[in-house]
Amino acid sequence: MSSSTEVDEKKSQILQQEYNRYQNLIQELESQSQTIQQQIQEHIIVDHTLTSISPENRKNRKCFKMIGGVLIEKTIDEVLIILNDELKKLQLQRTNIDKELKINKDKLENWIKSKKVKIVKN
Repeated sequence: MSSSTEVDEKKSQILQQEYNRYQNLIQELESQSQTIQQQIQEHIIVDHTLTSISPENRKNRKCFKMIGGVLIEKTIDEVLIILNDELKKLQLQRTNIDKELKINKDKLENWIKSKKVKIVKN
């Protein structure tokens, strides 16, 4: 009897480890998605602030952009172009991460069903 119990316990441990891997991956993807969303919001705020300056007032006006830890002097129009490019890249990244997140959540659900796992919370 003890060998049957040991086998069941071993299976439980393996299932728990697999479940934990899924959960950790999902949490990591959710964290990445939230971080990118915050960066998107920051870009939108800066873009809104800079575009609120009238075009005649921002002509040749200095603006500074942090690039790779170095403060670079640009014009407002140059920074707006950079911001828009970065914003598009961030939105694409977020879309890709959100797709991956959905795929992994679906995989977890299918895994739970296929293994007939019952989640017990303490």
